[in-house]
Amino acid sequence: MLAAAAADPAAAASQPDQRAPASAVADAGDADPAPATTPLRPVGSIRRQIRWTRRHALRKARRAALPLPRHGHAERRAVTRADLVDILQRWERRLDRYRTAYAHRRPIIDGLTCIHTYEGAWDAVSDTVPTYYGGLQMDASFEEAYGSDVLAYRGGHANEWPRHDQLMVGVRGYKVRGYTPWPTAAAACGLV
Repeated sequence: MLAAAAADPAAAASQPDQRAPASAVADAGDADPAPATTPLRPVGSIRRQIRWTRRHALRKARRAALPLPRHGHAERRAVTRADLVDILQRWERRLDRYRTAYAHRRPIIDGLTCIHTYEGAWDAVSDTVPTYYGGLQMDASFEEAYGSDVLAYRGGHANEWPRHDQLMVGVRGYKVRGYTPWPTAAAACGLV
Protein backbone atom coordinates (compact mmCIF):
# COMPACT_ATOMS: atom_id res chain seq x y z
CA MET A 1 0.00 0.00 0.00
CA LEU A 2 2.92 2.34 0.71
CA ALA A 3 4.27 1.76 -2.76
CA ALA A 4 0.83 2.52 -4.18
CA ALA A 5 0.59 5.68 -2.08
CA ALA A 6 3.99 6.83 -3.25
CA ALA A 7 2.99 6.20 -6.87
CA ASP A 8 -0.41 7.87 -6.60
CA PRO A 9 -0.72 10.66 -3.96
CA ALA A 10 -4.41 11.14 -4.75
CA ALA A 11 -5.15 7.52 -3.88
CA ALA A 12 -3.29 7.89 -0.58
CA ALA A 13 -5.39 10.91 0.33
CA SER A 14 -8.59 8.91 -0.21
CA GLN A 15 -7.50 6.13 2.22
CA PRO A 16 -9.04 6.25 5.73
CA ASP A 17 -6.84 7.47 8.59
CA GLN A 18 -4.93 4.47 10.01
CA ARG A 19 -3.83 6.16 13.29
CA ALA A 20 -4.93 4.66 16.59
CA PRO A 21 -8.04 6.27 18.04
CA ALA A 22 -7.68 8.52 21.07
CA SER A 23 -7.74 6.77 24.42
CA ALA A 24 -11.19 6.43 25.97
CA VAL A 25 -9.71 7.61 29.26
CA ALA A 26 -8.31 10.75 27.63
CA ASP A 27 -11.76 11.57 26.23
CA ALA A 28 -13.45 11.26 29.62
CA GLY A 29 -13.43 15.00 30.30
CA ASP A 30 -9.87 15.64 31.46
CA ALA A 31 -8.86 19.27 31.30
CA ASP A 32 -5.58 18.35 29.59
CA PRO A 33 -5.98 15.03 27.77
CA ALA A 34 -2.84 13.30 26.62
CA PRO A 35 -2.10 13.00 22.91
CA ALA A 36 -3.68 10.03 21.15
CA THR A 37 -0.32 8.29 20.89
CA THR A 38 0.20 8.40 24.72
CA PRO A 39 -2.65 6.57 26.46
CA LEU A 40 -3.25 7.62 30.08
CA ARG A 41 -3.18 5.12 32.91
CA PRO A 42 -6.67 4.19 34.03
CA VAL A 43 -7.76 5.74 37.32
CA GLY A 44 -8.20 2.27 38.85
CA SER A 45 -4.59 1.46 38.03
CA ILE A 46 -3.37 4.61 39.79
CA ARG A 47 -5.49 3.81 42.84
CA ARG A 48 -4.04 0.28 42.98
CA GLN A 49 -0.52 1.70 42.68
CA ILE A 50 -1.23 4.10 45.56
CA ARG A 51 -2.44 1.23 47.76
CA TRP A 52 0.60 -0.90 46.89
CA THR A 53 3.04 1.97 47.51
CA ARG A 54 1.36 2.98 50.78
CA ARG A 55 1.38 -0.60 52.07
CA HIS A 56 5.09 -0.97 51.31
CA ALA A 57 5.95 2.47 52.69
CA LEU A 58 4.19 1.70 55.97
CA ARG A 59 5.89 -1.70 56.17
CA LYS A 60 9.28 -0.07 55.60
CA ALA A 61 8.51 2.63 58.21
CA ARG A 62 7.69 -0.11 60.73
CA ARG A 63 10.91 -1.97 59.96
CA ALA A 64 12.89 1.26 60.26
CA ALA A 65 11.17 1.98 63.62
CA LEU A 66 9.97 5.36 62.35
CA PRO A 67 6.78 7.14 63.34
CA LEU A 68 4.02 6.03 60.99
CA PRO A 69 2.50 8.79 58.88
CA ARG A 70 -1.17 9.46 59.31
CA HIS A 71 -3.15 8.34 56.33
CA GLY A 72 -6.83 8.18 55.58
CA HIS A 73 -6.90 6.59 52.14
CA ALA A 74 -6.99 9.98 50.43
CA GLU A 75 -7.32 8.32 47.03
CA ARG A 76 -10.91 7.47 47.88
CA ARG A 77 -11.77 11.17 48.06
CA ALA A 78 -9.62 12.26 45.11
CA VAL A 79 -11.67 13.73 42.30
CA THR A 80 -9.22 14.20 39.46
CA ARG A 81 -6.45 12.15 37.94
CA ALA A 82 -4.02 14.94 38.91
CA ASP A 83 -5.04 14.50 42.58
CA LEU A 84 -4.36 10.77 42.34
CA VAL A 85 -0.98 11.31 40.72
CA ASP A 86 -0.05 13.79 43.49
CA ILE A 87 -1.02 11.25 46.15
CA LEU A 88 0.97 8.53 44.41
CA GLN A 89 4.05 10.72 44.12
CA ARG A 90 3.81 11.68 47.79
CA TRP A 91 3.75 7.99 48.83
CA GLU A 92 6.60 7.18 46.44
CA ARG A 93 8.73 9.91 48.05
CA ARG A 94 7.89 8.55 51.50
CA LEU A 95 8.79 5.03 50.44
CA ASP A 96 12.17 6.25 49.16
CA ARG A 97 12.83 8.11 52.44
CA TYR A 98 11.85 5.08 54.51
CA ARG A 99 14.08 2.77 52.48
CA THR A 100 17.02 5.12 53.02
CA ALA A 101 16.25 5.45 56.72
CA TYR A 102 15.95 1.68 57.11
CA ALA A 103 19.33 1.13 55.45
CA HIS A 104 20.86 3.68 57.84
CA ARG A 105 19.10 2.44 60.99
CA ARG A 106 19.28 -1.30 60.37
CA PRO A 107 22.46 -1.89 62.43
CA ILE A 108 20.88 -0.09 65.40
CA ILE A 109 17.63 -2.04 65.06
CA ASP A 110 19.54 -5.32 64.74
CA GLY A 111 21.45 -4.42 67.91
CA LEU A 112 18.24 -3.61 69.79
CA THR A 113 16.65 -6.83 68.55
CA CYS A 114 19.62 -8.76 69.92
CA ILE A 115 19.31 -6.90 73.23
CA HIS A 116 15.63 -7.86 73.29
CA THR A 117 16.57 -11.56 73.22
CA TYR A 118 18.43 -11.08 76.53
CA GLU A 119 16.01 -8.63 78.15
CA GLY A 120 12.62 -10.31 77.83
CA ALA A 121 9.44 -10.76 75.82
CA TRP A 122 7.81 -7.73 74.21
CA ASP A 123 5.09 -7.86 76.88
CA ALA A 124 7.40 -8.57 79.84
CA VAL A 125 7.22 -6.74 83.18
CA SER A 126 10.04 -7.11 85.69
CA ASP A 127 9.56 -7.96 89.34
CA THR A 128 12.21 -5.47 90.42
CA VAL A 129 12.00 -1.94 91.75
CA PRO A 130 12.15 0.16 89.66
CA THR A 131 9.97 -1.85 87.33
CA TYR A 132 11.08 -2.39 83.73
CA TYR A 133 8.66 -2.89 80.86
CA GLY A 134 8.61 -4.46 77.42
CA GLY A 135 11.14 -6.22 75.25
CA LEU A 136 13.84 -3.65 75.92
CA GLN A 137 13.02 -3.42 79.64
CA MET A 138 12.48 0.34 79.73
CA ASP A 139 11.72 2.01 83.03
CA ALA A 140 9.16 4.82 83.35
CA SER A 141 11.79 7.57 83.10
CA PHE A 142 13.20 6.08 79.86
CA GLU A 143 9.68 5.85 78.42
CA GLU A 144 8.99 9.48 79.32
CA ALA A 145 12.33 10.77 78.06
CA TYR A 146 12.27 9.05 74.64
CA GLY A 147 8.66 8.04 74.12
CA SER A 148 6.45 10.81 75.45
CA ASP A 149 4.55 10.89 72.15
CA VAL A 150 3.94 7.14 72.37
CA LEU A 151 2.77 7.52 75.95
CA ALA A 152 0.38 10.23 74.79
CA TYR A 153 -1.34 8.14 72.14
CA ARG A 154 -0.86 4.62 73.53
CA GLY A 155 -0.83 5.17 77.28
CA GLY A 156 0.27 2.44 79.65
CA HIS A 157 3.83 1.17 79.64
CA ALA A 158 6.08 -0.36 77.00
CA ASN A 159 4.84 -3.88 77.70
CA GLU A 160 1.48 -2.76 76.24
CA TRP A 161 2.99 -1.12 73.14
CA PRO A 162 3.53 -2.88 69.83
CA ARG A 163 7.05 -4.02 68.97
CA HIS A 164 7.39 -1.16 66.46
CA ASP A 165 6.79 1.51 69.11
CA GLN A 166 9.19 -0.11 71.55
CA LEU A 167 11.92 -0.21 68.90
CA MET A 168 11.19 3.38 67.87
CA VAL A 169 11.67 4.55 71.46
CA GLY A 170 14.74 2.32 71.81
CA VAL A 171 16.32 3.89 68.70
CA ARG A 172 15.72 7.36 70.14
CA GLY A 173 17.37 6.31 73.38
CA TYR A 174 20.28 4.79 71.46
CA LYS A 175 20.87 8.04 69.56
CA VAL A 176 21.36 9.89 72.87
CA ARG A 177 22.90 7.24 75.12
CA GLY A 178 24.14 4.47 72.88
CA TYR A 179 23.71 0.96 74.28
CA THR A 180 24.52 2.07 77.85
CA PRO A 181 20.95 1.53 79.15
CA TRP A 182 21.46 -2.21 78.47
CA PRO A 183 25.06 -2.91 79.56
CA THR A 184 24.80 -6.65 80.18
CA ALA A 185 22.71 -7.49 77.14
CA ALA A 186 24.77 -5.18 74.89
CA ALA A 187 27.95 -6.92 76.05
CA ALA A 188 26.39 -10.33 75.38
CA CYS A 189 25.51 -9.14 71.86
CA GLY A 190 29.03 -7.79 71.29
CA LEU A 191 27.78 -4.21 70.94
CA VAL A 192 30.04 -2.64 73.60
